[in-house]
Amino acid sequence: METTNNSTFVIFLGILVVLNVVNATVVDHCLLGNGTLPDQVELANCLTPPCIFYISGNSTMTMKFRSPRYMENFAPNAVALAMGIKVDYPLDQDDACDGVTNTPCPLAENEYIEYTYSMYILPIFPKISFTLEFALVDKDQDNEQFECFRVEIQLEDLPNGSG
Repeated sequence: METTNNSTFVIFLGILVVLNVVNATVVDHCLLGNGTLPDQVELANCLTPPCIFYISGNSTMTMKFRSPRYMENFAPNAVALAMGIKVDYPLDQDDACDGVTNTPCPLAENEYIEYTYSMYILPIFPKISFTLEFALVDKDQDNEQFECFRVEIQLEDLPNGSG
């Protein structure tokens, strides 16, 4: 009887793992820095790139990872790469603690972190495809990247002219 209970538990655990990964977006390691690829990245409404971001709209993403060390001061950083040009994308968050949703800051070493950021896509951008590298940097370590992912993005107009 105990073997049946153990088998059922293993199957249940496997289902939970699969369900947890189902919403994950396929992303790659960054090429511009040396940050670690997060355990999981979820870009809203996107499992497989290119991911659609809407001009004059918000695009939300969540990173899940373990903190590599104790950290008090860290911030998000975004770089867009298009047509051979690298452009730092201005973000309106200087303190990434504002995006940590599951624990208070400062972060403890090896602590499981869920970080969410909603990025507004400026209306000045044209409908183009580009590569986005999104990182978290440790401001107390000369802005050293500690988490980073790379993903292909397609900018499009908001559907139905809404906005």
